[in-house]
Amino acid sequence: MTILSSRDYTCIHPVVSSSSSNRNELCVELLEGKNGKSCLYYHGVHKLSEHYALQSAHNTYQAWDIEDLVSLGKKLRACPYFAARELMVGADIVFCPYNYLLDPQIRESMEINLKGQVVILDEAHNIEDSAREAVSYSVTESQLNAAREELDFMVNNNIRQKDHEQLRAMCCSLTNWLRESSSQLVETGYETSCKVWSGKEMLNHFHEMGITNISFPILQKHLSAVLEKEEKISLFGKEELVEIPIVSSATQIVLKGLFMVLLYLFKDNSRFADDYRVALQQTYAWTNENQPDVSDTSAFFTKTKHKRNLRHKTVVHMLNFWCLNPAVAFSDLNDVRTVVLTSGTLSPMDSFSSELGVKFSIQLEANHVIRNSQVWVGTIGAGPNGRKLCATFQHTETFEFQDEVGALLLSVCQTVGQGILCFLPSYKVRKSLFIFFL
Repeated sequence: MTILSSRDYTCIHPVVSSSSSNRNELCVELLEGKNGKSCLYYHGVHKLSEHYALQSAHNTYQAWDIEDLVSLGKKLRACPYFAARELMVGADIVFCPYNYLLDPQIRESMEINLKGQVVILDEAHNIEDSAREAVSYSVTESQLNAAREELDFMVNNNIRQKDHEQLRAMCCSLTNWLRESSSQLVETGYETSCKVWSGKEMLNHFHEMGITNISFPILQKHLSAVLEKEEKISLFGKEELVEIPIVSSATQIVLKGLFMVLLYLFKDNSRFADDYRVALQQTYAWTNENQPDVSDTSAFFTKTKHKRNLRHKTVVHMLNFWCLNPAVAFSDLNDVRTVVLTSGTLSPMDSFSSELGVKFSIQLEANHVIRNSQVWVGTIGAGPNGRKLCATFQHTETFEFQDEVGALLLSVCQTVGQGILCFLPSYKVRKSLFIFFL
């Protein structure tokens, strides 16, 4: 077995793990040996994988969790993140979050192949939201501009010029469209405005940019070429492999996100186009001048440049591609051998199956473990002292309400001997009552 998890939970490098953001980027920089630094823990991955392989060989193999893996990784000075991925090759059971299976970008980066596999989704009542989020994408205008500028640099320096030029043209067209469309925004609230297009309407705009179901596969080939680190060149009559610079991880995230959405918009003659909504939002953000200057993303350690404490109000444009149908993400699971969904709240089954776009040939609705005679549902309008129990904002702050709730809970606890579970309207109410009871 193995458990796949993100670097947030499994990275043990003292610098990367202590970073509040950009852990993925910092990790990649270490692995690529930028600035003369590398990751000692990554080079010790084999220690962890061999440890669990030996357990299996001697029939002493036991189930373990992420905390066990991280603890052992610190002891052996070996990276738990990459060890878990290495263990996946020979594992019979792989545990992972939903999005590792549903998100096409994560599947690709983690090298997860679902063909012929048995997929078991526990707590499956959450799967619809996860599926929609997995194939949705948001990008800001500043992120698009940064990607375009980096591609400009690549083109101007003749680095795989043909490939970078096509991607730069796509980013330029999208940023120009975004700038033109910002004049059509309608105010939706305080300092916020928005305009929404259907997926099919957005396809028309992409066609105007020259991005069609015919040109898109060509763009995909250019992206694949750009992401290649090595290239064969002819040197003194001999072919040699040389490593050439690729775009930064920030630009890769932008390009991969856009290409993922385009893939689903064009997939199967655009049959999923109606399942998308594209929203351009405008908001405002306040920035401090004395914040760290992180414009140099190539540096492993970013230095803070002290400036005067001035606040600036800036316009933020966000382009959102929202998927409204979980069946879009689930369409990638057609090659699996079996999908098993389990939950206590999947009913009604037919509508759930329809939402996912999958026919489940075997369905089971078991009886609840609690008999009807053991359940009572009712409303209690007043407590033991006769005071009304009205949990509105005005009443929850009063001592009378808190006294009455406390007396009611005490009465129930004295009657129900095996313990109770109490739900409250909000965390604020829970906190006030908890402090009061103590």
